[in-house]
Parts: sequence; structure tokens; C-alpha cells
Amino acid sequence: MYVKRVLKKGVTYLYLVDEPYNPEKKRGETKYRKSLGIEESIAPPSPMTEEFAIVWAEGRTLGNAVPFSERVKGMFPEADRGTDAILPCDIVPCGKFRNGAQRWWCRTHQMHWGTKADIQQVIKSEGIMECSNKSQPMHYVKKPLVLNPSDYAGGVGIWAALPTAINTTDEPDTTEVQIHVHARPDLDGQKSIDRNYPVVVITAPEPSLPLFSTGTVKRVAIAPPYALAYLEAVVKRLPLDTLYCHNCQHPHLDLGDFALNPHKKHFCGNCGVDSNWSSRPIISSPIYELAANLSKNTEFINSERTLDLSQYQGCQFKLWASTPAILWTSEMPQEAGIHVHIYQNGSKIVDNTFGQVLGTDGTPLDREQLLLDMLKKTQKQEQTRCQKF
Repeated sequence: MYVKRVLKKGVTYLYLVDEPYNPEKKRGETKYRKSLGIEESIAPPSPMTEEFAIVWAEGRTLGNAVPFSERVKGMFPEADRGTDAILPCDIVPCGKFRNGAQRWWCRTHQMHWGTKADIQQVIKSEGIMECSNKSQPMHYVKKPLVLNPSDYAGGVGIWAALPTAINTTDEPDTTEVQIHVHARPDLDGQKSIDRNYPVVVITAPEPSLPLFSTGTVKRVAIAPPYALAYLEAVVKRLPLDTLYCHNCQHPHLDLGDFALNPHKKHFCGNCGVDSNWSSRPIISSPIYELAANLSKNTEFINSERTLDLSQYQGCQFKLWASTPAILWTSEMPQEAGIHVHIYQNGSKIVDNTFGQVLGTDGTPLDREQLLLDMLKKTQKQEQTRCQKF
């Protein structure tokens, strides 16, 4: 038996038929056994589209704050963001072993190819090299917010948005660091952007800036791990700078433990060369050079406002210690203090930054301690996510 298609007035009908042998006619004879209905046309698959996306791995000690490759294309889920993108390896030569054999580096997964220390399984088929981390799920954000600071005369402010220090509301804290953005088209005008984003990309505001003058850097990504590493270095007053690889001229980005411990020898995440030296122990981040060249006012002023939480009995609170912006291009100074949201019957009645905040027991809250509490929450969440991976 087989399925036969019969076209009638543009419609294809399906029948189950067989052809038993007819000895009298000495040939097979078609017998229609069963109607299978109308054949449904199958729509052609939608064409693949290319979208700009920022991708980063979980728990790495180095990364690429500068999107490094225009040619790496991966398969992404339909969602605009997630943690399960799979990208192909992007393997480049990175010197030679002592025996003269070629060494390789996977820029996508930040992994050596060809060393026993980093690779448990070497896969080589049809001339394509793949690292052992080729199946690692990665964070991704499609169509990220792209900002050119020169488009905002009133200034751009970018912060690492951390969990609250104190939260008495029923709304849970954020489970991840996000990037908070303020942007004003005019100095005295209203903010046209005031919200959190999963990632932000800064494009070259001036080609003359050192970060963009090499010609290889077109944009700088500010993803949560990059923003958090930079903020912690600033808060802990660690020596920050931007180191360029002597081999590929790519700006170096320290993450994880390397972002908490200043060091002289640096490993390039773009080309895999491990012989980059700084003149002094530093934490390297492209964000440092970006901020240093675009900042118009580096002053901080303490808020003169005061708040007594004991006057808001029956209300719910959210409190954050203000943190220094990782990028601040306004001509106005930054304001330091404790940022407070107060809710009454579900409505926000207070949203401001205060220089002094008294707790419900009348005791002044310590901004520095609140900041440490926020960072501890962040570290705990990062450790939990790394354990899942």
C-alpha cells in the first residue's frame, strides 16, 4: 500500500491505495482503500535573521567588555534575553608551546585548546577545532540599548543596580545585577531614560578617545559582571586602569577574583596571550578609560535632605546606599546618600536620596554598612548561579 495524491480543482486529496495483481488483465489494478483527507501545505521555514546581541559567560575571571567579533554567529532562543544561548567556538592562534607546537585560544568560551590543564576532551572533525566548553550555556541579550553619550547634552549616568540593603515590602529583591541608566537630552531638561536594562552598549562618542583610536574598538559593552567588577574596585579603592594587549591591542577586562586582587601579569581574553604586564599592580577594565575620558564633573556632594522612618509607621520601605556611577557625563556633581522608597497602601509616597536616614528606632543608618550589605547579597546570588552552572 501507498499514499496517492489526487489533484482536484487546486486541492490535493490523499488516498491509501494498493495495486493487487489482476491475472485476467495481467497487470496491477489500482484499488482505493481509504480516503486520508486533504493534504495541508507546509509553510516554508522562515528565513534566519541576524541580530546584534551581547553574550557573556557565567563566573569567568576575564571577558570582553569590547564585543570582539563580527563573525561569530550563534543560535538563540526566541526570547529577547536568557541564559541558554549556544555559540560556536572562535579559535585563534596564541603562540607556541616550548616544543614548537601551536597553541590555540577560544575567544567565545575563554578556553585554551590543546593543553591538558584546560581541555579534558579535544574534538577535531572536518578541520574544525572546538574547545571543551563548546556546549556551555551563555547569557545573551538581543538588541541591547545602544547609547552615544554625545547625543545627551544633559549627561548620561550609568550604575550597577544592586539589590536593596533593606526591603520590608512583599516584592522580592532582584536576583541579578542590572544596569541602571539616566539620560538627559538637555542639561535642565527631564530624563528621557530612567530605568534598568540587562546590558548597555556605549558607542564611540569621539574617535579621538584613546579607547576607540586603535580602530579595532567600535563599542564598549557594560554587562552585569563588568559593571559589578568595576563598582567593587571603585568602592574598595583598588588601583584601576585600562591595559592594552601588546599582541592584539585589545583592552583587557579583569573579572572574578582577578577584579579583586591587583596584579601585574595579565591574560588577554581576546587573543589568549598571557605575557601582558602592567607597570604596577592594577585591575584592568575598558570602562575605566571610558569613564576617565567622558567624565565632566568628578565631584560628589552629600545630600542635605534628612528622613526619619519612625514617622512612617505602617508603611513599607526599600533602601539602597547610593553608589558611584560607573559612567557619569553630566556637568553636575553626583549626589551621595541613602536612596529611599516608601510605600503606603501600595502607592509610592517617597522616592529620593537623603544625607541622613533615621531608622524606625531613631538610630542613624550607616551608608557604608548598607553598601556592604548590598554587595554581600550580590555575591551570594552570584555564587548560587555559578553552582547551578
